Amino acid sequence: MLVLLVAAALGPMASAGATKVDGKPTVDEAQVIAYGGILNSFVPGVLPNDTDIQQVAQFALQYATERAPHLVPRTGDGAEGGDFLKPEILQPRKLKLHFTQNGQNPALYELVYEQNGEKLTETHIIILGITYFLTLSWPSIANSLVHRFVVTLFSGHLYVFEHTWFQVASQTDEGTILPGASKYIKEVQEGAMSSTVTQDVESLTLGDNKHSVQYSSNQVCQRTSQGKQECGSQEMAATTTKKSYLQSDNELSAGLKIASYNVWNFNGGPDGRVKAYVERAQHLGQVLADCAADIITLQEVRFAYNRGGPLGPNQIQHFTHYLPGYQYVFQPAMSYPESILGRIEEGAAIISKFPIVSHDYILLYRNASDSEDFHQRICLHAEIETPYLGVVHVFVTHLSLSEPARDRSVVQIWEFMQRFSGPAVLMGDLNAEPDSKAIRFLQGVEEIDRVKTEGLQDAWLMKYPEPRADRDGTYWRNEIRDSGLTFNALMNHLEKRIDYMFVRLPSDVGLHNISLLDDGKRGYAAASDHVGLMGTFTFSQEKDQDS
Repeated sequence: MLVLLVAAALGPMASAGATKVDGKPTVDEAQVIAYGGILNSFVPGVLPNDTDIQQVAQFALQYATERAPHLVPRTGDGAEGGDFLKPEILQPRKLKLHFTQNGQNPALYELVYEQNGEKLTETHIIILGITYFLTLSWPSIANSLVHRFVVTLFSGHLYVFEHTWFQVASQTDEGTILPGASKYIKEVQEGAMSSTVTQDVESLTLGDNKHSVQYSSNQVCQRTSQGKQECGSQEMAATTTKKSYLQSDNELSAGLKIASYNVWNFNGGPDGRVKAYVERAQHLGQVLADCAADIITLQEVRFAYNRGGPLGPNQIQHFTHYLPGYQYVFQPAMSYPESILGRIEEGAAIISKFPIVSHDYILLYRNASDSEDFHQRICLHAEIETPYLGVVHVFVTHLSLSEPARDRSVVQIWEFMQRFSGPAVLMGDLNAEPDSKAIRFLQGVEEIDRVKTEGLQDAWLMKYPEPRADRDGTYWRNEIRDSGLTFNALMNHLEKRIDYMFVRLPSDVGLHNISLLDDGKRGYAAASDHVGLMGTFTFSQEKDQDS
């Protein structure tokens, strides 16, 4: 007989920040938790030649060659027929996902069983998986890229949380994108190539654990030039979304388009059916592809061991499948306590057509004694190298349902943003209406704890008036609601504005337009319970000439 008991008491969760090491995204190893529910338990002494590191690197290389084959060096003259070259493995790191309920100590479970009539007990630390951080490099190849990966292991399978690439500045003076990369991006976006992601590692030895995890070949997703998505043995026709959302000046050549969307995790239909989620993921993926944004930020992105059906548990890959040629970073904010026998994590993501040269994040304030502040929240930041403008700082967050937590979090985020000079965009589901203290603080209207923002603008209000929330008596039943409301798309009409884009722009950059990413559907046919936002930024002629 097996009995599972969790031997750790609930308590307040610690909060700490994040740093970068040599430009590599990382959390501060001195902090107690890596993110909500997971201790900061990096394994010491990890080396490139370790068996599991070698196998994860092989998986990452295969992923890169399937997703971006033109960006991986080959033998010979680099022609498509050559073999892919083996990379060097740089800066390998390994985070054991020690689950914690009190933010200080690992949670334990007891196995109680009988043997020869005697009751025996074994106590174990709860480990939800292992997350690997590594860089693949080809230093002997001129003008080659480095590929950075975060790969997580769960139940014998590997999943990609990050795939970014860029050119080391010392190798070339011609920019950060390898010649030919733009052509590849254009080809795959037009459907001229297929992108297949496979998992093909035979076994992994998990650090200190003295056993191997068998790992069978399993195709995750393939998008073909015929517009079909194939996952495992199931083929699903990709839906074509009618472009009912606003989008101005599509052909603007010297502009930057940045979008934000709360993707409503794995929800799908009133009963949460997997089939309904798969259909919604297809629909939302097509909405993201159709908007043709250069940079997309997502909230409520999940890894859920028991959801996703044929698409698998790693939700970020469900959407990046529709965005071939884009780099991406997914950072969990919270591991859910109910997942101690499985694994459920939720966080934020940044997807970019242009190089993500570095990224980091901070843990936001949390009061675990507040029933509305159950989830750990983060602010994820990326430095993205864009044409014309250079580095743009992109911040994405999903704020707490608790008003006191939101008020403290926006001050943290503002102070975080102040560390980085230059153009910046802050986006996300802020769970706050425009008259709240948190939003008025970000707008520069109200102080919190004697802190006041400067130079940060609410992008919607730069172009349009504040929309009226759908409260009793504001609208007639069938009256058209004001443009700018972003929630709740499950209802017949949108009700309030809680999704925002705040910008800090230099004098030679302007906001050309901001619009809703709205598929026009309501109820469970909608792409999400939120509608998205997209801002288009344009540059003066003087800036274009200098670039």
